[in-house]
Amino acid sequence: MKYFKFSMDVIPCVIRELTEAEKYIRIAIFQLHHQDVFDLLKEKCKQGVKVEILTLPYDSINEDIQRRVTDQFNELENLGAIIHFCKWNVGNPERTTTAVGRWYSFHGKFIVTDTASISLSANFTDHCELDAALIFKEDKEKEINFNQKFDELLDLFVRPCGEYSGKIRLHVENSGYLNPQSLFQLPRNIRRGIHENHWILQYPGSICPLKLSKEEGLFILPFDGRARNVIQDIILKAGENIYISTESFTDPDICDDLIAASISGKHIRIITGIVSRDFTDRVQNLLRNLLASGVEVRATSDPLHAKLIITDNIVSLSSVNLNKMNLGIKRPGSTWRANTETIYLSKDAEIIDSARNQFISVFNELNDVRLDLAQKLEKNITNLFYKYYGIRSRKEVKELFSHFFLSQEIEVRKVALKIGKIVKKLMGQDNFVTKEVFIKAVTLHYLSDNKLTINQISEKLSVLNTKMDLHRLLDELLENNYIEQEGIFYKLQVLKMF
Repeated sequence: MKYFKFSMDVIPCVIRELTEAEKYIRIAIFQLHHQDVFDLLKEKCKQGVKVEILTLPYDSINEDIQRRVTDQFNELENLGAIIHFCKWNVGNPERTTTAVGRWYSFHGKFIVTDTASISLSANFTDHCELDAALIFKEDKEKEINFNQKFDELLDLFVRPCGEYSGKIRLHVENSGYLNPQSLFQLPRNIRRGIHENHWILQYPGSICPLKLSKEEGLFILPFDGRARNVIQDIILKAGENIYISTESFTDPDICDDLIAASISGKHIRIITGIVSRDFTDRVQNLLRNLLASGVEVRATSDPLHAKLIITDNIVSLSSVNLNKMNLGIKRPGSTWRANTETIYLSKDAEIIDSARNQFISVFNELNDVRLDLAQKLEKNITNLFYKYYGIRSRKEVKELFSHFFLSQEIEVRKVALKIGKIVKKLMGQDNFVTKEVFIKAVTLHYLSDNKLTINQISEKLSVLNTKMDLHRLLDELLENNYIEQEGIFYKLQVLKMF
């Protein structure tokens, strides 16, 4: 049996699966705070079930719940549970305001028991969030795959290797990188102590493969493959549809990939948030570009945590947000910097169908992200009225003005993409845009809205502030059947152009 879950009650669903375990439970998870999970695991320990957890050290837990959570872990240990802490870090947090002082690289989430193998995007926190899980019951092949990955994490980061935790340092030292010791420096704003001997600035590229070795299964990123490459490949190979849920979306390269996919005719729907602790302006700019390209974006009023990509041929359920450290970034010297993430890929038609249907059902209930983006503009509208004109406005006027302002912003970006598409059409096999080609493209853009006289075209093109032989340009467009003449008017040959 197998099933997919995309909803607000993923954690209760997973707890029900854990209840059925009779021999062992192995949990690899970024955070575990949920009291119901602790209570269940303690009961399982008393029943003789072997409980093993890989998670982050206690100082990664928010201070307001740290004592309670630490006590729960101590109780589990006293009952015989084995708690593994992944102390290793990667990167340099000097440019972020988040998690400084309790920065750890492991962000994965999966569970394996003697009765179920569970891939998650959820953490066991106290928050009720829109999340996702993929559950395989009584599937020996999946059980072997998940246990193998759990052991790989222990080998990489936990089991003693000389004087260090795990073999990750040894892998770096044996990678062939010219000066491996330079990769183990502790960033200036990270306190010493627990983080000493557990820090890597970035990995030698040779230990982070560009691609996965197979198309389905559970993988540890970046050591089985680079998350960025995996997700870009999913987008590139998608059929007609791409559905994405992501808690965080700040990466401009993935945004560009999705815009290119949308322009090529793929139907893309995204559920995401519109804020980021460090990159709110970037997020809102990316969303405007996506909307301009025809991508549908919805926002949920409920907390969103699911990291999910569904196409017509694959489901990707992971811990990977669409940001730089989750996806990974290339660094100098052919090195790679990325968090440790987990991803499950399935090409099972039944799972794809279930995931798609659940995603669409959730998506259809959400508000267009334009509502949230417009709301963010209302303060600017208030300042504009009062600062320059000394007048106040009712809330409904601010709402109307902000929606108008946002629509104009998006329209400008649509025009840019449209002109780019026309330029591409005019260029044929050429790969270098000339001034003449660009002017022709702008002319065709104006003619796509209305038929115009040569004087009207000249007036519109005056914004370019450049010399041109408009008669010759129009003659060339006529010769190539991109436009036709109707009396004194020129109009677009729609079938030829599009």
